[in-house]
Amino acid sequence: MNESLKLYVQKIKKLPTLPVIAQEILTLVGNDLTSVSRIERVVENDPAISAKILSVANSVFFGVKTQTKTLDNAIMRIGFDNLKSIALGISLMTVLQEGKRGKVFDYNRLYNHSVTVGFTARLFSKKLKLDFSDDIMINGMLHDLGYLIMNKFFPDTYRDVMALFEKERSLLDAEKSVLEFTHADIGHWLAENWKLPNSVLDTTLYHHAPSLADRNLKRVAVIHLADYITTRTMLSPTEKDPNYPFDYASLDILNITEKDVSDFEAGMSGDEYAGEFS
Repeated sequence: MNESLKLYVQKIKKLPTLPVIAQEILTLVGNDLTSVSRIERVVENDPAISAKILSVANSVFFGVKTQTKTLDNAIMRIGFDNLKSIALGISLMTVLQEGKRGKVFDYNRLYNHSVTVGFTARLFSKKLKLDFSDDIMINGMLHDLGYLIMNKFFPDTYRDVMALFEKERSLLDAEKSVLEFTHADIGHWLAENWKLPNSVLDTTLYHHAPSLADRNLKRVAVIHLADYITTRTMLSPTEKDPNYPFDYASLDILNITEKDVSDFEAGMSGDEYAGEFS
């Protein structure tokens, strides 16, 4: 951790704790004997999670033709593995909603970007026949934790970043100029404090630069490509194009070509998602 990052995190007087509901859901979903009704009883106690689970279940990711209005049907449609990631991601992101001094990011936009990256990563990993497709979604949902921390605790400073970004080509360069660290660095710091899995630590820290990672290389590369594709073609985390840097090392890590990525990107559609997630 560099000195600048230390100074910033020391200013956070009260760090949000890992939500209890996230731990409960992980325990229940990890038990093969758990019924949908038991998970439903836990989730329905949190209106924010319930509403977002319904929203995701009725989204393009599942090729929806009929809308579901009940939580149990939504959970069945999503599936236990997806539910674990979505519920955990929602619960962690919700405690980092913007603070009292205003916001820099549109929280809903950032949330939707994160969910889309998660689903895109899951689909991409299945296409590549990688064996982490069932849990990679949580890596996608939490990769931009750093934006949420800056948005909640340091909105004024991050406005300076965005102002410089108007003149810079890269948001990362603007962050380094103003903060001397990036959203990936502070997101990694929070993931460590929450004692999240190593895969979350690595994808949070290296999602812009898989070439720098020394473990979970394929997972980090998939998140990088999913974030790149989502930012370019569907929904970027900021209102303007952040000129997402492409790390060509991710192609070598996954043993694929630029054409493979282009073909995957061109094939992205509701039907494509539905075939994989229904």
